[in-house]
Amino acid sequence: MRVAIIGGSGEFGRLFAMLFRQEGHEVVITGRDRAKGEAVAQGLGVSFTTDNAAAAREADIVVISVYIENTLEVIEEVAPHVKPGALLMDVTSVKERPCAAMARFAPEGVEVIGTHPMFGPRETTFEGLTFILTPVRGTRWEGFLKELLAREKARVVVTTPEEHDEIMAVVQGLTHFTYISVASTLRELGVDVRRSRSFASPIYGLMLDLIARIVGQSPRLYASIQMENPKIGRVHQAFIAQAERLRQVVERKDMAAFAGVMAESARQMGDIEAAKGRSDKVILAMREELRRLKEAVGREVALKHIYSGAIHVGRVVRVEPEAVTIASERREVTLRLSNVELLDEAFLRQWRRENLPQVKRDFSFLFPEGVEEGTLAEVVLALDGGVVSCTVLDVYRGPQVPAGMKSITLRVEALGPEEDFGKLERVLVGLGGIRR
Repeated sequence: MRVAIIGGSGEFGRLFAMLFRQEGHEVVITGRDRAKGEAVAQGLGVSFTTDNAAAAREADIVVISVYIENTLEVIEEVAPHVKPGALLMDVTSVKERPCAAMARFAPEGVEVIGTHPMFGPRETTFEGLTFILTPVRGTRWEGFLKELLAREKARVVVTTPEEHDEIMAVVQGLTHFTYISVASTLRELGVDVRRSRSFASPIYGLMLDLIARIVGQSPRLYASIQMENPKIGRVHQAFIAQAERLRQVVERKDMAAFAGVMAESARQMGDIEAAKGRSDKVILAMREELRRLKEAVGREVALKHIYSGAIHVGRVVRVEPEAVTIASERREVTLRLSNVELLDEAFLRQWRRENLPQVKRDFSFLFPEGVEEGTLAEVVLALDGGVVSCTVLDVYRGPQVPAGMKSITLRVEALGPEEDFGKLERVLVGLGGIRR
């Protein structure tokens, strides 16, 4: 199957090019900048052209992935060239106008589906993320997209273009407008945000992170979201009116009215306890990872950079409020806590197995009959000494073994020189073992 991604050299276009390429499809991307497009195409293992119409003619799926404000003109340019039986879809944040344009300009027999991935191009997986479909014409390709997204473990929502824009006026329009307004207010007041974090409650700190996440992204994209959805104006007006209402209540020092506003708002929010639970989980997760890193000072850990995917393995040297420093034999590196994920011991063992030289040795010890050999192997594997695997090789009972005893042979793979096995032998003796 051939997929054409119009505007595929952009960030979102690359994400979808990668998705369809991984699914085994032939992918062509387009873009105005040939040098950039060819470089992106080479990195993704796809082809490139500057000719949007030519790319669309040959494709079974045509994806419009351009700036929101350019979407309508690109649809008008490309849609007439899509062949009957093919799918024409867009990935913009507004749906009514693009969907209407695709249906208007695409030939009969072309299926039309508006889509909206509810995440940014920084994501590396679709798992657990929301992907909205707004089918307009045809049914065959809707099933195809649902199956593809199910394999990617995305959460699919199907709606109409009209309902999409109505809800997005709140989900995106109100949210972004509010956060950008708060950031602008902090700037106007001259607030030292870094200093304010020293006084912060968990909720304030989390709010600052969410605000920074918004204002630190593409101004052009966020401006387009605000300006291209015709339903957002009413939402802005309601927000400003309610903010003014609350300001007046505070100015009058009207405690009863303030309580009334909060009570009305709480009823509108639905399950308050569930919301508290979800926000508590976010805060606790951040605290827990920081606690685990502090406890790991002096020990080796594996950290994954959540954007680049790079794995950093080393001994934890120090943990600061916003950074962790780890050291390996080659170098010392400091990483922002917000950019890394602490991986578990199982991953660290596997990484050691794949990246470091290993020594293998068998140990035969006599143990009382009641000792469970599987548990013994688990204890050995849990040792903080470079053990990457421990297998029960043999359990023997016979004439050479005293009554009430059994011989257990463990095959241990570990990192480091042979003499490092001395610690393991001492542990086995400490557990009641007798060398054979």
